[in-house]
Amino acid sequence: MGMRLFALVNDAQDDKVFAWGMEIASPEESEAVIYRKDPVTKQLAFGVHETAEAALQLYGRLHELRLVWDEECEDYDDEDD
Repeated sequence: MGMRLFALVNDAQDDKVFAWGMEIASPEESEAVIYRKDPVTKQLAFGVHETAEAALQLYGRLHELRLVWDEECEDYDDEDD
């Protein structure tokens, strides 16, 4: 079983993170867990998806986002920073 960190990044402001996530995968299955704190309401949201790409597909319907894997995540800040 392996794990990869990722971020769903605001595509219009590519230095802002919409949500942080972790994808856990094995040869048989995968899951992605996401965490988000709304910058306005400060409300926390958690989600579980089949893959990181599935999370992007869901949240990408409402926001222009792109998926950034862990090796790229170090350069990004939360939306409310």
